[in-house]
Amino acid sequence: MVYQAESKDENNQIIPEAFIPKQNIRRISINPAWEYQKAKIRDSLNNQTNTEIYARRKIEVEPVFGQMKAHFGVTRFMVRGLEKVKREMEIVMMAMNMAKLSERIG
Repeated sequence: MVYQAESKDENNQIIPEAFIPKQNIRRISINPAWEYQKAKIRDSLNNQTNTEIYARRKIEVEPVFGQMKAHFGVTRFMVRGLEKVKREMEIVMMAMNMAKLSERIG
């Protein structure tokens, strides 16, 4: 669906707010399928349990990966396979813990 602003009012006067800086008429495009998906997710997040899980995610997990990327340059794993990835992750976590310890001691 595309909604388009009216360029003239009932007195046949041009409405300046109906135009963008390039002098084209303002338009709004709405994708009904996308709006349905957004509403579905919004309803899901309004559930108390899901809200708590989402809030906890921001606190617990995201900063760790941000620190891995920013301070240690870990953006991808260098190995393949679940066991090897687990080992690599353990090494990175040990390095992060050692860095934290050295900050506390030093």
